[in-house]
Amino acid sequence: MDTPAHILDVVHTSDQPTSPKRLGSTASKSRRSANAARSPKVFPHSSAEDVSSTSDSEPEQDYQTDFTTPASSDACPDDMPDDVEDFRDREYPQLKGKTYLDHGGTTLYAKSLVEEFSADLIANLYGNPHSASTPSALAGHRVDAVRERALRFFNADPNEFDLIFVSNATAAIKMVIDCFKDYAAASNTPVWYGYHRDAHTSLVGIRESTKMHRCFTSDEEVDIWINSGGLGGPRARQLGLFAYPGQSNMTGRRLPLSWPGRIRKSFHKAATYTLFDAAALASTAPLDLANPATAPDFTALSFYKIFGFPNIGALIVRKDSSHVLESRKYFGGGTVDMIISINDTWHAKKDTTLHERLEDGTLPFHSIFALDHAMNVHERLYGPNPMKFISMHTAQLGKQMYDGLAGMKHSNGKPLCRIYKDDNAIYGDPSVQGSTVAFNVQLADGTIVGFEEVEEAADERNIYVRSGSLCNPGGVATYLNWSPAEMKAAYAAGHRCSNPTQVMLGKPTGVVRVSLGAMSTSADVQTFLQFLQEVYIGKVRKVLPAGTLPIGQTAPLSAPASTAQLPSLSIPHALHVPHNQHHSLSPSSVTAASLPETLFSETALPQSPPAPILEPEKPSMPPWNPADYVKLRKPWEEEFRRQRQQNSNLAMEIKVRELEDNSLYSRNNPTPSVKARKFGRSVVNLLRTKSHFVETTT
Repeated sequence: MDTPAHILDVVHTSDQPTSPKRLGSTASKSRRSANAARSPKVFPHSSAEDVSSTSDSEPEQDYQTDFTTPASSDACPDDMPDDVEDFRDREYPQLKGKTYLDHGGTTLYAKSLVEEFSADLIANLYGNPHSASTPSALAGHRVDAVRERALRFFNADPNEFDLIFVSNATAAIKMVIDCFKDYAAASNTPVWYGYHRDAHTSLVGIRESTKMHRCFTSDEEVDIWINSGGLGGPRARQLGLFAYPGQSNMTGRRLPLSWPGRIRKSFHKAATYTLFDAAALASTAPLDLANPATAPDFTALSFYKIFGFPNIGALIVRKDSSHVLESRKYFGGGTVDMIISINDTWHAKKDTTLHERLEDGTLPFHSIFALDHAMNVHERLYGPNPMKFISMHTAQLGKQMYDGLAGMKHSNGKPLCRIYKDDNAIYGDPSVQGSTVAFNVQLADGTIVGFEEVEEAADERNIYVRSGSLCNPGGVATYLNWSPAEMKAAYAAGHRCSNPTQVMLGKPTGVVRVSLGAMSTSADVQTFLQFLQEVYIGKVRKVLPAGTLPIGQTAPLSAPASTAQLPSLSIPHALHVPHNQHHSLSPSSVTAASLPETLFSETALPQSPPAPILEPEKPSMPPWNPADYVKLRKPWEEEFRRQRQQNSNLAMEIKVRELEDNSLYSRNNPTPSVKARKFGRSVVNLLRTKSHFVETTT
């Protein structure tokens, strides 16, 4: 696209004064060129001129601003970045006095990212990319440049892949299945869907869109399926889709990356495509899509899990597989070239690129600009190959966390934590395990502490983790040993993911999850381990008065074997409510942090004398009232009379049918005469009239 001359006069160019908050100066072109020559891993967009999507014949300053370029570090790209501790206080001031251990939910954004993004929006005027004005054209070209740069961030060749901006990874997954359904309907091809046990809820939900689906319960089952050429998968003249996560969002284990290429090579009877959920993996590991032959057909991810901001995601599509997505029936603003809506129903879709046909409406272009700054900051803070450094950094921290949790024991030798991990996962090896640990805390007597209790107790100390089922139904069922019947029984008893019963049937319904990120440090690990040591080591659950449930637990689904009452205990201040709380405090809302000395104890508890058991007073019988007896008897008499009348009518109907049969099928006259038929009908009518008379007079 040629740049209109009137646009060049209003766009900020690199020779203008820049904000002191910028990551680097765009004037150091020679230094950036030298750095790029020394390090082939540096993205080719190393200057403002390179970001432009215009032709080589256009001026170098076309569509460039002070904020459109990846900033280049003055240091040699081969140098390792500074230790995270050196810049954490400066770049992540929101962490001061806090320990954040939920990077699996979202990682944190850097201060310089917010400052540069703000300066960009203040210094430049951006319009809706669907318009042709100067601000709109500037925004449109900027979006194209960021799209290509984002592909190269994952080492994906723009000639082989396309990137579609979406709101998050779930939106990308939904887009794939919606397009699959329309493609299957257009070609009259049934869809078969397979998904791995560790799949996130967003992947599991696809199964409701097709009648044929299968859950693979292990990696070995997937390998056998692939080696057999798809036996037990889609049949001939069916369309197959296999989905799995790159990393379990529950345990952090990383699944094989070779499956997409093997499926593409081995399956011949039915076309089977792969949907790769990279949301958890890409947050702390490099996602390399350099080889289109082995890359997934569709890759879903969320950028806020990588950079902390902006809140957008992407669907990366292998262009050789893009035809499956092109039959989508729905179209939105900006995805068509012509529409007729009056007196006809015709439209023409855009035929240029896949993303133009699938990105409905106005893109979140400001967030896309923020993504450009996020990649800038990542390179400056974590080096020219930031994800490689982050992968090694978080792998070491993950091993420290796992070793620390596994080594914590009560005085009787019982481990403090039940850690859930795959047998083949090795903490410290980023090829098979991420920096995520899922566990439950148990006391010295083996009692499970509710996962929400642990989260709330940690929150009281400014330590932030995540707890629950983590939107991973397969992982919960596998590692916590829940059968389908037990899960249905728990649901019937009131358990909900959004309002959980923490322990049922003697088993936890969820876990505590700690996940480390790029800006995590060893001090974060030690802070969390110290918290567990102080609150739970050596503690046991106190016996509660009869009729009181332990915190985080519910009554069993069946009646208890014994109804003997336990002696009541005097626990001073155990349920003390602060003066600023005006609602009643139930035992299930008390946290372990609020009762560190009264709920758990290493010493024997004083026994108070048992309370006397009072005989319940028997209710007195009501006085005799004949009218009540009549009311109770009358419905029974009416029901008895109705049944007797029905039996009488049934006997009469049998007699009528016998006469009809005898008159119509006589041995002497197989074909009765007209007179005989009239006589027979008259007898039947007479009997029916008599039956009606008996019924009305009874």
